[in-house]
Amino acid sequence: MPATNRSTLAAFDADRVRHVVQETVSGPLYAFCEYDTESFRPLYIDDRTISMYDGREAMLEHFDRIHTNVHMDFMQSELFRNTLFPEAERVEYITTSMDFLKILRVYVGDDGLFISVDPDEPVVPIVDAIKEALEWPPNQNS
Repeated sequence: MPATNRSTLAAFDADRVRHVVQETVSGPLYAFCEYDTESFRPLYIDDRTISMYDGREAMLEHFDRIHTNVHMDFMQSELFRNTLFPEAERVEYITTSMDFLKILRVYVGDDGLFISVDPDEPVVPIVDAIKEALEWPPNQNS
């Protein structure tokens, strides 16, 4: 049985966005988490992901290690917008694709969504569905 939690971090309805993402992906949704620079909260973890760990504590410890690094996304986003590409109005997402997993990090203001899916899953439909669900303002990350 998948593990689920209610959203408590994001300034938007991350629970609704999770449902939209679940309806959008063509393959498995392994994990869906909300995060900011201080906190990381899993909202959905599927059975396959849970079974990769020796228990709940091991899984949460690994997630904490992940958050230690992904919170730096916000700093990287600012670097891209303010220094490397000052003509860019926003950084919407970053994708990391590995042989067994694809991680999509979507930025919504000061909040982030951490989404893990199958490596063959296209990310643009996921991002488009999130944008539509949130009625994404044109300059939301400016």
